[in-house]
Amino acid sequence: MDKGQGLDDLVRQAAGLSDGERTAAMRILAAIAKGGREMASLLSSGPIRGLTGASGAVNVQGEEVQTFDEIAQEVFTRTLRDSGSVSLLVSEEREDPEVLGEGAFHVAMDPLDGSSNLAVSGPVGSIFCAYRPSSRKTGSPASDVLASVGTPVMAAYVLYSVSTLLVVSFGSEVRQYALESSRGEFLPIPGVVRFPENGGNIVSLNAGNSSRWREGDRHYLRSLEGRSYTARYVGALVMDFHRNLLKGGIYLYPGDLPKPGKEGGSGHPEGKLRLLYEAIPMAWIARAAGGEAVDGHRPILEVPPVHIHQRVPLVVGTASMVADYLRIVSSVS
Repeated sequence: MDKGQGLDDLVRQAAGLSDGERTAAMRILAAIAKGGREMASLLSSGPIRGLTGASGAVNVQGEEVQTFDEIAQEVFTRTLRDSGSVSLLVSEEREDPEVLGEGAFHVAMDPLDGSSNLAVSGPVGSIFCAYRPSSRKTGSPASDVLASVGTPVMAAYVLYSVSTLLVVSFGSEVRQYALESSRGEFLPIPGVVRFPENGGNIVSLNAGNSSRWREGDRHYLRSLEGRSYTARYVGALVMDFHRNLLKGGIYLYPGDLPKPGKEGGSGHPEGKLRLLYEAIPMAWIARAAGGEAVDGHRPILEVPPVHIHQRVPLVVGTASMVADYLRIVSSVS
């Protein structure tokens, strides 16, 4: 029986890493685990301490910043800097990359995904993706990060819910770890994580936005009528993705239709989720687990990066359900 691999064992068995990169990856994972432990403790006492509301600030995305967004930003920036293995850090909460040192990897992160759920004690998460720096130096931190974005080296997320879970992939498989609070360690959960072979029947989307979607996406929503499926949507990517990974399903956040007569359109015509630190890490994990992720037309892992905060539509889940989505959408294109 597979009793699971510790984090260090997982890194040792990862393919395609030099000895120096393997050491750096171990340190980055340790930094993510340390920050995850700290965040799990802080989140558990957040309502008592009055930390679950908005901070009054607006981030570079034009979104209202929750108090815990800034706390998570500070926690993970500190632990990743202390790892000595990160050169540039891109975050949803900062307009420009932060130079952390001369580390082996660039890291992109969403320090606290779904933070608005905290007002009702809902699940939230943290998302990370490590990229190997390009040998081509541009002199601009943002351009250096974009030049490095190809195939990720590692993707991971932390889910804070009834239990605190750490899910990691180096591309060949997906493993998960649970925080054992009395020991303060993430311990392996036995077995490799893969989408169910039967494909699943969970559909996760915000149907309330469908009036703004393009016709292909609305057609997909209409196609679900009369079919046997289960609707589940939390509004935190980490939680929605994790449930579908274990149970079998598809997650959709399409782009909006442009609004005629107004520059910039309605909502997010280009999609809402960010490529570097939301879509790519989830696509990397999904593919390693036997699933797929697309932007509505092409695989997410083939989308060329043009901006560190680039937004994209995201459709991710079991391979058969994503293929079904593409077939239905293309029938009206």
